[in-house]
Amino acid sequence: MVAQIVRQADERFQGVRPLSPARDLRQVALLLEEAFRDDLGALHAWARVPLLREFGATLAATAFMPVPTESLRGFVYEENGRILGNVTLTLDDSRAARWLISNVAVAEKFRRRGIARQLMQAAIDEARARNARSLILNVRPWNTGVQQLYEALGFQVVDTESQFVRTRARAFSAAPLALRRLRGSEYRAAYQLVWDSMGELLRNFHPPLLSDFAVHLEDRLAERLLDFFILQSTERWGYFQNDTLTALVTLYAQRLGTPHRLDIRVLPSARGELERGLVAAALTHLAAFPAREIQVRVLTSHTALTNALADAGFVPTRGLTLMYKNFRY
Repeated sequence: MVAQIVRQADERFQGVRPLSPARDLRQVALLLEEAFRDDLGALHAWARVPLLREFGATLAATAFMPVPTESLRGFVYEENGRILGNVTLTLDDSRAARWLISNVAVAEKFRRRGIARQLMQAAIDEARARNARSLILNVRPWNTGVQQLYEALGFQVVDTESQFVRTRARAFSAAPLALRRLRGSEYRAAYQLVWDSMGELLRNFHPPLLSDFAVHLEDRLAERLLDFFILQSTERWGYFQNDTLTALVTLYAQRLGTPHRLDIRVLPSARGELERGLVAAALTHLAAFPAREIQVRVLTSHTALTNALADAGFVPTRGLTLMYKNFRY
């Protein structure tokens, strides 16, 4: 249940209550800006100027500010008229009755007082009251204290996705594997490879989307139009063993100043043998484009790939651990 209401001598409210956007927007915006400032990157420069911080925080938070509906709920922790914590609960998959908990934030000076636990319990109770079958959330992998709180509330780890970045060229001794550019008729095989490369539990919560692989003609046309307008080149390269697509390298190469993006997937049965050669091949193909920072996201459970990226000069910069909780009725 939502935290018990405590009445102070001045009759001010203390505890967890549903979020009221019209009443709470300003305070929640500043709270979220403080809690997730590092995720805003260069956008948080205005945080050093009081007037700009308040204006900028409101603009940044408006994009994900929860407006309570049947499928989107929010809670705040208030004490003596001040909002000290916030949490958002969103319907993530109506067919699976799965809900997503996000924006769990507590003012820095008021942490370790049990506020996050009360907010989480309010969200869990709300999801249960709406007959949720499961809950998911993301947490920074280095935030062990928060992860322990979630585990105490019944959440389990699915996997961790980390972002690696290569800012400058570095000698890498691995020989590139011979890759072949995929034909349009092979895009469905690429989708199936990515599906097979994910654990069953991860597929249940974050399945790959067919549209991301341009399987259908309309998706390929949309992809080419996007590439044209943003000066990007999307390339899919495959490594084949006995005519079977065994590994996929997808490049999102940029011709302007934005970073190149890279995605590498390997069938579980072939892991440990191909990763260094795949990374070397990807770097070789990207060398045909302007020198840029290179970003790649990888599941940390794929240790052979994370090791190969590290040897090639990639460093981890951020990550998210996906956790879930199932309900039993």
